[in-house]
Amino acid sequence: MKSYQFKFWHFGLLVTLAIGSTAAYNLEYSDKTLFVSGEMSHGHHQIELACTSCHGDGFAGQEAMQQACLDCHADELELANDSHPRKKFLDPRNAPLLAELDARRCVTCHTEHQPETTREMGVTLAGDFCFHCHNDIAEERSSHQDLAFDSCASAGCHNFHDNRTLYEDFLIAHVGQPALLPDAQLPARTAMQSWLRENPHREPLRLQQADLDAGEPHKGISDSWVASRHAQAGINCSDCHSNGQLQFSSREIVEQCGSCHAGQRDAFTSGKHGMRLSAALPEDFAHNGAMTPAEARLPMRPGSKGALTCISCHGPHETDTRFAAVEACLGCHNDEHSLAYRESGHFQAWQQGEAGGVSCANCHLPREEHDGEILVNHNQNHNLRPNEKMLPVCLNCHGIEFALAALASERVLKSNFGLSPTTDHETFSLIRDRIARIKSNEPSR
Repeated sequence: MKSYQFKFWHFGLLVTLAIGSTAAYNLEYSDKTLFVSGEMSHGHHQIELACTSCHGDGFAGQEAMQQACLDCHADELELANDSHPRKKFLDPRNAPLLAELDARRCVTCHTEHQPETTREMGVTLAGDFCFHCHNDIAEERSSHQDLAFDSCASAGCHNFHDNRTLYEDFLIAHVGQPALLPDAQLPARTAMQSWLRENPHREPLRLQQADLDAGEPHKGISDSWVASRHAQAGINCSDCHSNGQLQFSSREIVEQCGSCHAGQRDAFTSGKHGMRLSAALPEDFAHNGAMTPAEARLPMRPGSKGALTCISCHGPHETDTRFAAVEACLGCHNDEHSLAYRESGHFQAWQQGEAGGVSCANCHLPREEHDGEILVNHNQNHNLRPNEKMLPVCLNCHGIEFALAALASERVLKSNFGLSPTTDHETFSLIRDRIARIKSNEPSR
């Protein structure tokens, strides 16, 4: 009988099987970072291992990739009144432009895993990409002759997706406003107050004495809870601790809170604080859990730890919104802007309860009107980048010229608006020139 001989191709087969098995194990059970081709942008770095949320099964085409972007960002674009919606580029008259820049697809401008070319807002195109479509702007508007194409967005004039507060008509209507408006005040929240009016107070249940005697974890809980809005609304222990469950995972906390606060949950899981807990992510990503301060790219205070969930800012048994509005933020954030807040006029007025007081949450978790109710948007990234998106908040108290100049000044931003801008924003020189030409019936520039 002829003996079996080990051949070279057998060795190759064994190596291939070993590598394949290792790769399959890492993809399913272990560290997937081995397969990440490059660092993600600031907006997605937390979910870089939720590969299938963007790439599908790995064989998805361009349309599937586009839909993956819209699954997370479509509502945001609709709310922003998108300046460059996809339908604009489906117009046959714009077909020649697509040969230069296919603006129908998000990944044309936002290509992940390319840190060496990634700029602000996760854009991976050269800063002068506006030139591809607007190369004749200087001919149409002589006021733009000396402006570089890489300054369109950086000058605080244009935002590719959202120009609600930067349109010419809006600026003309608000030019000349004082730095501080005479009726400066943020809108008051109404949701909880209206709920309490519609749901008369019920006598809340107290913790059973057996629970109070059970040990350290229960001491003080009853008093904190009885003084809370939850108790006032009749939300009792068993409403959250059904079946006697006392410990919850990060995902369970968000799901439990979201059973009553669905809008807040959806907004929270749309922002960086809670995006890892979003229901839009694939199930195989669930084991990664919520973000922790140690995983942030911004400077965080030494010792900041713990997964970020609803109860990171809102204690589970008390509803101290003032703590959530400032102390919860400053307990983690250690960047120059955050550290300067306590020295700002905004903080001093807020601490003293004055009308012009502004907390961290007032700016980064803005109050918005929805169906006649004033609600807090719990997506802390909603108006963070580019910072011109903060204008709707600023305009509650400040004139647009002052607000836009402040947002454009790095010195003012670092001081957390403790300083005033020293120069006017150049945009309003163009606006005043435009107004003068309208009044004199001259052709538009």
